[in-house]
Amino acid sequence: MKKSAFYGWTLLAAFWFIYLVNLGFPTYGQSVINSYMAKDLHLDRTMLGLAFSLYMLMVGLPGPAVAAIVNRIGVRKTLLIGSCSAMLGALSMALFVHTGWQAVISFGILIGFGSCAGGAIAEQQGIAQWFIRKRALALSLMYSGGGIGGFVLPPFLNRVIASSNGNWRNGWWIFLVLGAIGAALVIFMVKERPADMGQLPDGGAAADPAPGQKRPKGVFVTTEAWTFKEAIFSRAFILMLLSSIGISCGFTLIQGHGVVHLKDLGHSPEEAAKAMSILAISTLIGKLLASFGDRIEPRYIWAGAMAAFGLGMILVVHATSAVDLYPFPILLGFGWGATLVSMMGAPMNYFGLKAYPAVIGLWLLLQTGIGSVAPFVAGYVFDKFGSYTPVFYSIGGLCFFGAVLLLFATPPRRKVVDESPAAHGALRPARA
Repeated sequence: MKKSAFYGWTLLAAFWFIYLVNLGFPTYGQSVINSYMAKDLHLDRTMLGLAFSLYMLMVGLPGPAVAAIVNRIGVRKTLLIGSCSAMLGALSMALFVHTGWQAVISFGILIGFGSCAGGAIAEQQGIAQWFIRKRALALSLMYSGGGIGGFVLPPFLNRVIASSNGNWRNGWWIFLVLGAIGAALVIFMVKERPADMGQLPDGGAAADPAPGQKRPKGVFVTTEAWTFKEAIFSRAFILMLLSSIGISCGFTLIQGHGVVHLKDLGHSPEEAAKAMSILAISTLIGKLLASFGDRIEPRYIWAGAMAAFGLGMILVVHATSAVDLYPFPILLGFGWGATLVSMMGAPMNYFGLKAYPAVIGLWLLLQTGIGSVAPFVAGYVFDKFGSYTPVFYSIGGLCFFGAVLLLFATPPRRKVVDESPAAHGALRPARA
């Protein structure tokens, strides 16, 4: 009997497009659409920043609830809920938004929740169930959807909107068409587990190493069943979470204010959109590097990426010439791409599949909750002082500090109770 091809790669292709639509479009495409919207609706920078801040908050705030939903109803149904919410928000933006507060609700809440439920949490759980040995590669390929979408969408949307006399609502109609295709992929192509199709992870993964052993070539993957509580109180989790503050703030800041900042420096809308496109395509380089997280400990890749992002945040402050439009987006894109894959993969390696949905849900809640403040604060600082400079420099410093913290986020040891009579209830560390 002919052996059927491993369905995980087909599923990964569906995840790639769904991620591009539900997260890539609102994250990268909005930087162009909302800059036209702000001009049309006469929004100040504080209100513009608030809309994106609330969007990023909603990408993370429902994270624990979305993780619980994934565990209860599965990956497929959770993705469908998210896709429907995002499409409803886009329809509202296209038809009904005429004030800043309406944009905050439609874009920030409806599309933000759609990006959360229809994006990373559910898809990462799906990848964790379908891939073991090739998780870093699968994650990097999935996340490349955002980078490719970010490369194509800003100049395309700018061209569409400019050719229609600045009608920014056309951008959201494009999202609706793409969202409908993504929802169809969820319905017809997403499968929960390899066992549902009579297959094994990776198409037949090798046996896991014994407890306490490292994977070949030095990449640590736990074989212990960590609990949620054990994971979040571990030293490694706390250090990794603290290290991510700078880049979380920096990414939301550059997405929320990057285009208008470059316009302030004298660049045209086309040049600003081009810079955002370069940033997005550069994330693919970072994600490609992060795919080596199957062979190199991900936290080392992550630390280097954080330092690169911090340098990009410094360079963007005075990017006044045409030549300056290349170094900073390349560094920011590379840093974010490699960080994103490593940041999502390291907790999976450290704490295991059982605890991962709840761990990553809390992670996204805290990470995006903190990062979501940056666009609002930056908008307030600009309206008050006429410059983003203090905010950019501060976030760059946080990124450098985070890179150092990651060097100390070594693989955790899980404390388990030794139930032997000689131990008398004492705790013993077990490498996990």
